[in-house]
This record gives sequence, structure tokens and C-alpha cells, in this order.
Amino acid sequence: MRRTLIYSGIILAFFVVGILAANFLIMPLLVGRGEEVVVPNVCDLVLEAAIQELNTAELQGVVVERRFDRIIEEGHVIVQEPLPDAHVKKGRIINLTVSLGPETINVPYLSGVNYEQGVLIINNIGLVVAKVDSVFSDSVGAGRIIGTVPEAGTDAKRGDGVRLILSKGIIHRMPSLVGTQLSQAQVLLERMGLVIGGVEEVQGSGRKGTIIVQNPEPDRIVNRGDTVTVMVIK
Repeated sequence: MRRTLIYSGIILAFFVVGILAANFLIMPLLVGRGEEVVVPNVCDLVLEAAIQELNTAELQGVVVERRFDRIIEEGHVIVQEPLPDAHVKKGRIINLTVSLGPETINVPYLSGVNYEQGVLIINNIGLVVAKVDSVFSDSVGAGRIIGTVPEAGTDAKRGDGVRLILSKGIIHRMPSLVGTQLSQAQVLLERMGLVIGGVEEVQGSGRKGTIIVQNPEPDRIVNRGDTVTVMVIK
């Protein structure tokens, strides 16, 4: 079995050497007897037109590679070898690289994924995070992705930007604390993730420690970690 593999490798090596010899040694000898012509510029031309123009110049166009390209339209020539304006013998083969157009990438489904992981996924597949919008959500936890623009499943081009819609968590509105005892208000605010940042005592009628003024005012939208100041009866 091993001897068979060795023989196969030797045969393949001779085959490759034969092709290279034909292209670089025999072909130049065969075409060396002809007249020289100037290689036309066929870059950006659709393949059929490029082949026709090369034939008109008594040259042969051969596609040696097809690859993705963000700029050159699909089916058009990206690169030619020899280059335009080179002087070659009639009948010379001109190698052509043809565009497959821009590579398309499927936008991934990221709903529920945390922000850091979402950015990593986007970058790894060849897209970039162009913008991040944060909105309140009753169903997706704070710091996690709600959706994307373009939507998941949409075809995008490599290098295109994706906008992430990030959750700020459940919307919180400032409750009314006026008339409430300071100790009770502190418990409520702690449950909401808010912090009492300042307490001012003033003269007034009523029970000591009763809140008479608050900031932010009732029904204002607040976020976890926000500071609340109050004024209480001394």
C-alpha cells in the first residue's frame, strides 16, 4: 500500500512538472516564431467581452481563478496576466481572474445574547457593529440584544455594518414617595435599584420622617442606580 502511494506521488509530480514545462518552456518556443502584439486592457470587462477582445488581438484568454470582490461586479475581470500594454507573441495565453461579486454573509440570530458575545460573533463572521441603540424591554434582560438591523437571516456583504438593539431592561417609573415614611421609601427604592442620595430635614406639621418633597418627581422614568433626593419633616 505504501509503495503504491509512493508511485502515485511520483506520477503526480511528473504530471505537474510536465504542465509547468509546457507553459513556461514549450509554449514560449511555439509562439516565439510569431509577431508581437500589445496586450489590451480587459480588466473590469465582462468575461465574454474580455475573451472577444483578446481574440481580436490574436491572444487567448483563460480563466485561472474566480474570487469574491467587493468592488468588481460579478462576471467581470479583476486581474489579467500579463498586464495591459505588455508586448507578447501572438497566440499567447492571458490568465484572467474573474469576480464572483461581493461575498454574502447571513446576519446571525442574536436575540437574548449579551452585548460582548454579540459583538464577537458579528466580528468573527466578517461584519462590523455600526451602531448600538438601547431601549426598554419587558421580555429581554438588561444588557442583552433584542434584535439587529438588518434582521437576522438577511444577506449582507462582508464588511457591512449591523445595528444592535440592546435592552435597558424593564422600564421603571418613579413612584410617589410623598406622605411615606423615609424608612419605607428606602425599602421600596432599594427593590427598584435606586439610591437615596440626600435627605434634608425641614420644619413642618406631621409625623417626623414623613417625606414631603422628592426628586425625581413621580412617574418620571428612572434607571437602576439613579439617585433620589427627598425632603422630610424634622
